[in-house]
Amino acid sequence: MILLAYLGILLALSTAAVGAWMTVRSFSGEVRLIDRRLDRVGEAGEDLAVAPRAKKQTVETRLDSGQDEGPLARLVERLLPGLRRRLLTAGAPLTPVQVILGSLGLFAAMFLTLWLIKLPALLSLGLAAWGGIASPFLLISFFAARRRNLFTQQMPQAVDLIARSLQAGHPVTTAMGVAAQRMPDPIGPELGVVLSEMNAGLNRDAALRNLLVRFPIPELRMFTATLEVTRETGGNVAEVLLKLGEVMRGKAQLRKKVAAISAEGRMSFWVVSILPIVVAAVVIMLKPDYYGEVVSDPLFWPMMMGPPILWAIGALIIWRMINFKV
Repeated sequence: MILLAYLGILLALSTAAVGAWMTVRSFSGEVRLIDRRLDRVGEAGEDLAVAPRAKKQTVETRLDSGQDEGPLARLVERLLPGLRRRLLTAGAPLTPVQVILGSLGLFAAMFLTLWLIKLPALLSLGLAAWGGIASPFLLISFFAARRRNLFTQQMPQAVDLIARSLQAGHPVTTAMGVAAQRMPDPIGPELGVVLSEMNAGLNRDAALRNLLVRFPIPELRMFTATLEVTRETGGNVAEVLLKLGEVMRGKAQLRKKVAAISAEGRMSFWVVSILPIVVAAVVIMLKPDYYGEVVSDPLFWPMMMGPPILWAIGALIIWRMINFKV
């Protein structure tokens, strides 16, 4: 048993070291996210003169896939197809393989640590699964949601800027370039990625669809549909975009009103969610023997599994009641 524990610790440290090395390597200038995407586009564009349609399909397929990053990346892409898109939305300089390796290493290290301090195996497994596997994915989802909300808030200003540039006589590509230069993160850099993909060989509709994959929000869908429809049928693009900007502002105002109305419910959600954890921590710190006197009872751990489950169900119900989609 001791040998297995040491082997598990060695495996956890090795996995964590590999994940840390890949994470540090991802911050180097040679493997930046945009550079990797453009490199794939460049590799796929070598046979442009022979088969342009095939080249276009290959570029669109390989932009957000991990098929040329090794068998492990392809396996992760097949098992977790949405992880790469979520990382792109969050703007994280990580790959799905790095996230998986880091999560597994953290899970193994936490489980062995909790098991070595004599916690029950089931409780150690649950805490390690939460801290090592669930927490990284929830953190990625949090940053992705925050960046997506910021992108939504910036859409009206970006659309107005593009429309004013069109009124000044610039083409759509130049107008998007102006917005990419003047708008802050995330919408400015993301429009820059769209322009880079267009310069690398993608047409405008395909590049905008790639942006829509990273930010699947209704405002961006309306903007993309407006450009596609006006390109095919004609019309005053600037006027249509100005009207679209007004609609986006009205929707943003409605979203703020809903947030103000549901503010009390949101505060209740956070109080209900955090208060049991704070109370339990305070009790353990002030009187460590409060639970220590009964922890050896065979019914203690089965009964302690119930409150966290009921707590999670109650928090989920409150969140669903106050989380309105506008």
